[in-house]
Amino acid sequence: MYLAAPNSAGGLLGAMGAGGLAICLTVLLIFGVMGKGKVKLNTFRAGLVALLAGSSYTAAGKIWSHAEAVVQQGWTGLGVGGGDGAFGVVGIGAASTLLVILMLVAPLNPVRAAVLCMIAAFTWPAAGDGSIWAVPGQFIAALFTMFGV
Repeated sequence: MYLAAPNSAGGLLGAMGAGGLAICLTVLLIFGVMGKGKVKLNTFRAGLVALLAGSSYTAAGKIWSHAEAVVQQGWTGLGVGGGDGAFGVVGIGAASTLLVILMLVAPLNPVRAAVLCMIAAFTWPAAGDGSIWAVPGQFIAALFTMFGV
């Protein structure tokens, strides 16, 4: 899946494609969280870049889909969406809500915020198009498309 055709040159940034965007956002995230260069991502910005990067991974597919598969396997291992598990019946909506609660109340540093928001980028769309959790992913996809990425 492409956020924009990889050979389109009409976008603000020129031809990029979802894979190119995934590479760029990943480099920004890694070096921004390390904070040893000119750009240092604070907790909020690290989370935002991770959410954008995770959304671009989903759009890019190929090697980028491995991160999403790991998150999905983690939720499955915890019994989310699998019926009556060790924690009772836990749906993807509960997992999505848990992520927001952690974003609001957990003591986060930029690395923790990046990991949490990357997990959210893969978890929220899994809740389905009719849920409120699909809105951030749809907004990000529309934003990327608007810039021709």
